[in-house]
Amino acid sequence: MTTIKLSEAKAHLGRYAHQAAQGHQFIIADRNKPVAVIGPAPQPDIGIRPKIGLMSGKATIPDDFDAPLKSFENDFYGE
Repeated sequence: MTTIKLSEAKAHLGRYAHQAAQGHQFIIADRNKPVAVIGPAPQPDIGIRPKIGLMSGKATIPDDFDAPLKSFENDFYGE
């Protein structure tokens, strides 16, 4: 790990951030005392992604899917 001064880190933060994204780690020191570490961010584990269209043709939606339910209307409004 490379140690850099705080003033150097402030002046060139973009450069160090890009290098950290490539896997480098840096120790930031203020008056020769380590105060922080810059390094690559952990990558999220996204796991297994389902394939798009995997269930295509396996399910159907009836034509009257969004039609009002007669039994509900009768219970709610009365007959």
